Amino acid sequence: MKPLTIKELKKECDKQIKLGNGDKVIMISKDDEGNGYHYLWYTFSTLSDMFVNEDEINEEIAKYEDIIILG
Repeated sequence: MKPLTIKELKKECDKQIKLGNGDKVIMISKDDEGNGYHYLWYTFSTLSDMFVNEDEINEEIAKYEDIIILG
């Protein structure tokens, strides 16, 4: 599995809107294994806007400058 891009997320959101789910509240997983969920409260932030621990970024998945935070 690979992380979603903003374009991929938009495509999935557009599908859900067409299915009539546009007004539903979003919950996201608490971890990468889906062991729990919480509400999505925030939109997008850059890494420079937020405090992100270096150990949370895996540059084998994406470089620092190619990451944006959702939530």
